[in-house]
Amino acid sequence: MRTAVTHKAVFTGAMLRRCGGVGVYRPGMNEIAVTAVGADRPGIVAALTQALLDLGGNLADCRAALLRGSFAIALLVAVPDQISAADVDAALRPVAEGLGLGLWTGPAAPDLEPHAMAERCMVSVYGVDRPGIVHAVSAAIAAAGANIVDLSSRAAGTPPIYVLGIEVELPAQLTAHALEAQLRPVATAYQVELAVVPVADEVL
Repeated sequence: MRTAVTHKAVFTGAMLRRCGGVGVYRPGMNEIAVTAVGADRPGIVAALTQALLDLGGNLADCRAALLRGSFAIALLVAVPDQISAADVDAALRPVAEGLGLGLWTGPAAPDLEPHAMAERCMVSVYGVDRPGIVHAVSAAIAAAGANIVDLSSRAAGTPPIYVLGIEVELPAQLTAHALEAQLRPVATAYQVELAVVPVADEVL
């Protein structure tokens, strides 16, 4: 079996798309989180962002993914302070319903500044697809005290080969090498290839 692919772009290029820059807090602005999921069709992003623009909103950050025939998008939008999450929901609800999307809106969680400089690593897994790979790997990461900040996966081919990429934020006492040692028993149990490599901060 070939050496496990470790570059993050392999996992995120076709499956997970960044559609906004990292937001910068602006005084007088309220940050709202929005998620929408439904059957893929042209115009989803355009329609949602038009409704947000009409509210005076600015797209601070966004991720979108095509999951087979379903489109999922998560947005962080900065709106004027007088605009609440309920106002955003009211503006987006008819748009989402017209597109056949499930919608959720709510106040955005505060940015965790103390972790901004934490070391990160990329966990890459691939092998024959079987139930439980994501659960086992993510449970081992959690048990190590590390935090998942990005994840994408897919299965392709016959027999299906499962490819999983996870970006992990490491606690101060844990190195990428030590995390790999804790994940190795999982890889052995599921008969998959595993690689864990440190990553530098990326600029989109």
